[in-house]
Amino acid sequence: MECRTTKIFNLVAFSGLLGLFTSSCYYDNYDDLYGNVNACDTSAVTFSQDIKMIIGQNCEGCHNGASASGGLNLAGHQNISTSALSGAILDRVTRNAGDPLLMPPGQALSDCDQSKLRTWINEGAPNN
Repeated sequence: MECRTTKIFNLVAFSGLLGLFTSSCYYDNYDDLYGNVNACDTSAVTFSQDIKMIIGQNCEGCHNGASASGGLNLAGHQNISTSALSGAILDRVTRNAGDPLLMPPGQALSDCDQSKLRTWINEGAPNN
């Protein structure tokens, strides 16, 4: 019995060592397993959660009440929605790279941010 236990112990110990030197691969698709974490969700775009942040981070530094560059004030829902519904915001953020009228200057908004703006505007630019 003692000999058998020793052999089993040695087999388990040896198997454990083999595990240290082996590796495995899998071919599962990350998006299938975890969903597309970079997906742009435009199903429930709101002013308070999405649009205010996009405008605040990318536009309001230059286009605010204190210094409304180009005469465009994007501080607050009323000003943002008026500019959005007139087409002015989408016109500027969807221009081609290199266009001097592309906003924000030097960098385009992400496709996701553009989609969120477009969705919000198509819904009537509500204050939600």
